[in-house]
Amino acid sequence: MRRAVCLLLVGLSVSTTAPRTTRAQTTDADAVRSTVEAVAVLSQAKDAAGLDTLFAPDAWVRIIEGAGVNNGWVDYRDHHLVPELAEFTNFRYRYYEVEPQVRGNVAWAPFRYDLTTDTPQGHAEVEGRGTAILERRDGRWLVVHLHTSGRRKTGGG
Repeated sequence: MRRAVCLLLVGLSVSTTAPRTTRAQTTDADAVRSTVEAVAVLSQAKDAAGLDTLFAPDAWVRIIEGAGVNNGWVDYRDHHLVPELAEFTNFRYRYYEVEPQVRGNVAWAPFRYDLTTDTPQGHAEVEGRGTAILERRDGRWLVVHLHTSGRRKTGGG
């Protein structure tokens, strides 16, 4: 009888905590997805100040595009992103099929992306893949590593 009561209590404990854990993971996954998607939205808007709120400010943060590497968000923003965005017109950028995986205060999210723009070098349509790694700090998810790689779409430009 005592064993049956213990098993019943364990069963009740698992049944009442499991949905809460699943909900927390879903909420975190949604927050990670939203953060990753916001990187593309704010990039398209050419909103560097908005992007400042999504990336960790640490010098060890890495942003990799193809074979290029920037050390730290500020280095990437000032020496790569802002000058590049200044050349873009008719810029469209989106991340989709974002698939977050959350483990405690760390998450990673592989995704696909499309980029279309006109530059002084001509029209470009790119499809690519990426992975973002995020860390939860003070209740917010911040990008600590971003790696994207793409290629021009065939027949598109």
